[in-house]
Amino acid sequence: MDREELQRRKAAVVERYGPWTAHNIQLRDDIYTMVNGIEGGNELRLRRIVQLISDLSPQPLERLRVVDLGCLEGLFAVELARRGADVVGIEAREPNIEKARFAKAALALDNLELVQGDVRGLSRERYGGFDVVLALGILYHLDAPDVFGFLERVAEVCDGLCVLDTHVTASTAERFSHDGRSYRGRSYAEPDTSDPLAQDTLWAALDNPRSVILTRHSLFNALGHAGFTTAFECKLPPVLEHPDWGTFVAVKGRPEPLASAPLLNDEPWADLPETHPPRDRHSPLHRRLAARLPQPVRGALRTALRGRRR
Repeated sequence: MDREELQRRKAAVVERYGPWTAHNIQLRDDIYTMVNGIEGGNELRLRRIVQLISDLSPQPLERLRVVDLGCLEGLFAVELARRGADVVGIEAREPNIEKARFAKAALALDNLELVQGDVRGLSRERYGGFDVVLALGILYHLDAPDVFGFLERVAEVCDGLCVLDTHVTASTAERFSHDGRSYRGRSYAEPDTSDPLAQDTLWAALDNPRSVILTRHSLFNALGHAGFTTAFECKLPPVLEHPDWGTFVAVKGRPEPLASAPLLNDEPWADLPETHPPRDRHSPLHRRLAARLPQPVRGALRTALRGRRR
């Protein structure tokens, strides 16, 4: 595809589906899907995810089979395909998948398969198994109990690593049940999706009006219950994210029996307990009165009270 053809076809995609909203992909020299430069956080996330996969996978990138669930406009799927991996990208919304298809054509990526479909229909029977499963920005767009069934299907198709980029919450206000187990987190209302080309629609859940955000501990517990044997949160490479966002890695291994402590072999792992933020011991009236005291007086009272507690 020469330069003029590339620009003509990109303009046609924008005219029909609107401009790119998230994934800034270099197509040729100074031609990008969004801007000629670094657009934002997704490029930083891409660098983290690629480094993480490269470091943790026992095989080089060009030998991996990867699925990108909810691939949006295709940045992560395209990058891994450009690195030689055999990649399947699944995305439900037509404007997003068509933009990914344009990038695939522009870069002649025969090793990238793009499927318009619902990630909740993921199965080994339909898609086969994968060395790496990417669930980036998708988990918190699922309601309960779908989120737990989704993690089980992810574990079913995963033969190695699963990478999740997702919101988590410190709130334990709501309880969600699945398969006799209890999880904590909070639910929230998805945005209005009446405009099919609006950014809110293109980034929102497919058909559920509410979605669930799990606590960190409930996410780890759900990954263990789904069949993953190890899971952890990635902090390096660093991405300066909001505290309620994290990159998590889950490994689909096999439970290792112990020779030196065989009595543990039939014992299941305990769930991580939920932690609760410390409560303020003081009443609202106490805080309002204390705020009116001069700072030296407040300091002297704190010192006196500490001495009484000893």
